[in-house]
Amino acid sequence: MQKLFTLLLIALPISLFGQKTNPASAGKPAAKSPSASPTTKPSTPAPVAGNTAFKKDTAILNLFEKPASIKWVKNFKGRLDDASVVDIALGFDGQNCRGYLTYAKSRTRFNLIGSLDTAGFSLEERDLVRGTTGRLSGVYRNRRLEAEWVNADNSLGSRLEAEEVGPGQTVALNCSDNKWSSRFITRYNGARCDMVLVRSHNGALDGFLWVESDGRTYKLKGDIKNDGAYEMEVLGSGDRLAALLSGKLQPGQNTDCNWVGSGERRTFKFVLKDHFLLGCYEYADYATSYDVLYPRTPCAHCNTQLDEQVNQWVEACKSAFSEKRIQPSPANRGSERASAWPEIACWTDNVFAGYVTFSDTWTDQAQGLSFNYNLRTNKEITFEDLFNKGFNAQKYLTDWANREMPKLPSFASDPKYREWLSKEGFPLFAIRREGLEISTLFHPQYGRQTLLVPYSGLKTYLKKDSPAGEFVK
Repeated sequence: MQKLFTLLLIALPISLFGQKTNPASAGKPAAKSPSASPTTKPSTPAPVAGNTAFKKDTAILNLFEKPASIKWVKNFKGRLDDASVVDIALGFDGQNCRGYLTYAKSRTRFNLIGSLDTAGFSLEERDLVRGTTGRLSGVYRNRRLEAEWVNADNSLGSRLEAEEVGPGQTVALNCSDNKWSSRFITRYNGARCDMVLVRSHNGALDGFLWVESDGRTYKLKGDIKNDGAYEMEVLGSGDRLAALLSGKLQPGQNTDCNWVGSGERRTFKFVLKDHFLLGCYEYADYATSYDVLYPRTPCAHCNTQLDEQVNQWVEACKSAFSEKRIQPSPANRGSERASAWPEIACWTDNVFAGYVTFSDTWTDQAQGLSFNYNLRTNKEITFEDLFNKGFNAQKYLTDWANREMPKLPSFASDPKYREWLSKEGFPLFAIRREGLEISTLFHPQYGRQTLLVPYSGLKTYLKKDSPAGEFVK
């Protein structure tokens, strides 16, 4: 099997890794600050009559000078940045609010102390030796916490969302619960139309829309709300805005999309073709964390290959944490982080292709892989599967990149961009409808840069039974 796994020596900013820097920068979607509804004020939860569950929680009782004054104790389960699962226990005596935040996987626990009223809550986070490690501020309403966590010097931040857990209730929460990829099909203007969406952290939506009658594939980028309402930018060539796409979607169901752009309105009535939860791993403790999302496919063997690649990266993260032996001090809170996320470039009945990017704070390398799977044979697609024997695909693509990269918008005007592209090249490839896409790995400033090699130029060299044959006319 030809491994499509490449390492690049580039430094990545800490805003990419599970927790954002202030201010937020490009990379993983930044957490959104919670805001109260203009028509619904957060309320101070009333004591629950006859609720004796909190009376047994001595850990919470011991946080108050006068335990008898406690009005309620409540438990919550949620995620930081829609990734790291946390348990939160809070007690309230009418003015003071105190409790604990505990990472579910590592069982690392922090004290929370502060106040809560009708405007919201503000809690100082302290470690178990009373060092101030951060701050949690937000609102509580409708049995739900929405807050922003920042570290002690306000250089790192995460969004917290958590639901109240009733006495005796057990809630299973995983980082993959609301992360998925879906493929939709329909007819538009007498021709075929496909849409692929990937829902990742904090409601981010990415994907593409192929409109056969337009003769092109559009990139999609936007977000989806908790109620399923979504809005995405439709990006054409050069990532120029072509339209806005909006609608409402429940995972695993059909959706109607409204296109508005350049004075034109379209309606797409999409039927769900495929739907998969993303694979997901996460871990966090005092100083370290990792989270990874990766695609699941209709091919069990392909899933096994992706699992192996992801597990290798997770084990590398664990080894790095172990070797560093980071001391738990406020200055080190959340200091070492790693994150991984997927992109899907093509998804049909026969082909599933895209990328996974791995990034971390402790090396000068970004890692990544591209995947191209034949869903008919359940095997990875290599150059040997695509091209006739004797054709040097690697040389052809390298020559293409050297010839075409000077045409990229920033090549002439940005010397650092030019130096990066010339040095690192385009080591990855993904099959797309319009051609073979060659790609860099993710760069902290420039993102992923791609070039499209049209099938018209490759047609002579493609095998008759090539997996890309369905796209060649």
